[in-house]
Amino acid sequence: MAGLQSANNDPEKYADPRSLDITRTGQRHRALGHGLHNCMGAALARLETGVAVPALLERFPRMRLAVPREEILFEENWLLRSLPSLPVEL
Repeated sequence: MAGLQSANNDPEKYADPRSLDITRTGQRHRALGHGLHNCMGAALARLETGVAVPALLERFPRMRLAVPREEILFEENWLLRSLPSLPVEL
């Protein structure tokens, strides 16, 4: 069984792998699979992200975290890592 949490977290392959950098170039992210095991919804997810993120940032250009970064907690299990909530100020 592959450990999905380890995907994209190799510091030898990805510069600062734990940070979100929407301008990052180079290695492709593995969250939606690859090749034969590519997620059927990958194209839709990329399209939605390409529309939603710019629209959100345009609508709320001063959006920021509502709590200190250290208070943002992830839920982790053997299968995935998720963010149950992300408090922001608009």
